[in-house]
Amino acid sequence: MKKYSFIAFFIFVSGLIQAQIPNAGFEAWTSMGSYEIPDSWGNMNAVTSSSGVYTTLKGSPGASGNHYIKLTTKDAGGTITPGVIVSGQLSSTTWLPVSGFPFNERVESLTGKYQYMGYNNDVATIAAWLTKWNTTLHRRDTIASLWTTTKGMIHVWTAFSIPFAYQSTAIPDTAVVMISSSSHTPVKNSFIWIDDLGFDGAATSVNDINFPVDVRVYPSPAKDEVTVTFNSRTGYSAKLRLLNLAGVELTRSMVEIQAGLNSIDLDLSNLHPSPGVYLIQLETPEGTLNRKIIIGM
Repeated sequence: MKKYSFIAFFIFVSGLIQAQIPNAGFEAWTSMGSYEIPDSWGNMNAVTSSSGVYTTLKGSPGASGNHYIKLTTKDAGGTITPGVIVSGQLSSTTWLPVSGFPFNERVESLTGKYQYMGYNNDVATIAAWLTKWNTTLHRRDTIASLWTTTKGMIHVWTAFSIPFAYQSTAIPDTAVVMISSSSHTPVKNSFIWIDDLGFDGAATSVNDINFPVDVRVYPSPAKDEVTVTFNSRTGYSAKLRLLNLAGVELTRSMVEIQAGLNSIDLDLSNLHPSPGVYLIQLETPEGTLNRKIIIGM
């Protein structure tokens, strides 16, 4: 079975063009005769059409507007194939992105609305990357990324916001959004419906003079308290947040950062969060930094 493996697979996209996600509301579709495809989104319909199967379909009406996109995992000629879309080109053999679209903003999160259901513990997948071509090393560097999977089922339109985890203070030149109705091992009939995608917020400027370095978040798993330590070049005010992987903010506090070593304690004792993976997010004047933390029983 095919596996998702995300490394340096994006081809170069030239030019720095400010843009939001193309056809983000899935209103524009092109007829290919026996089926339709969403404009600006790579998908598997051309491959599965030989079996009379389409994993990407137009739904109506949308959460807003006339249409939305329906991604469903189906049996296409004996191969269980997820509904996968990519905001660019999609490889029909690896089910991986090949390219994205020009984009040069440091945004905070991917937003949208969805409905979904996974069969036999299957989960839908939402992922995105902001990348930049490295002219020295001739490769594509990841500036920020996000990855989340769904849990359970939602059968009404529900808003989501998933934060990017930044790995660099550079400005990206390309963005890629990928959504799949299944995870690594697709299960027939799993589905996710998507509408109203967008990027939200400003994550950082290019100046990294105040950006924290040597960040540690511990203990992991945590229970009643999490400690964040890092070095800062100057002093400033910052926001410290705890979010779940769907981007829902559970707590927020203002903290004063000093030049040099900082140690910040985040009290979890009154939150009683469910065991799982969470994001510690530190928003500074020069960037937003995300670190994963496991919260146990």
